[in-house]
Amino acid sequence: GVSVFEVCIRFVGGLLSIYGQTGDDVFKKLAVDIADKLLPAFNTPTGIPKAMINLKTGVTHNWGWASGGASILSEFGTMQLEFEYLTVITGDPKYKNAVEKVTNFVTKLPRPASLKGLYPNYLDPNSGKWGSKD
Repeated sequence: GVSVFEVCIRFVGGLLSIYGQTGDDVFKKLAVDIADKLLPAFNTPTGIPKAMINLKTGVTHNWGWASGGASILSEFGTMQLEFEYLTVITGDPKYKNAVEKVTNFVTKLPRPASLKGLYPNYLDPNSGKWGSKD
């Protein structure tokens, strides 16, 4: 499998940057093809994507070391730009909807008082509960 976050920021983001500079549809098509392969990672009860995906099968999982298999906020919290831009240039709302669901879920979730307004690092994509508070 591959990291959803890394593929998004490096491949999808890179292709979208080239598309934005050149307007050449080949780069938009490649970005769409890759993003479509990442979308199954968002198929969780909360919409929070899992960290890893097999691009052939769509099977997803999280890192075992990440607070008992939770998703990592710094990863799933940084894909909005690429996915929202995909919606802008394709007219297909599925990309924006995927990341908007993440944003809406996280911003409505109460944060632990002990963190004084900060967000924890980990979030379980199935239960919607914060992981380790470190």
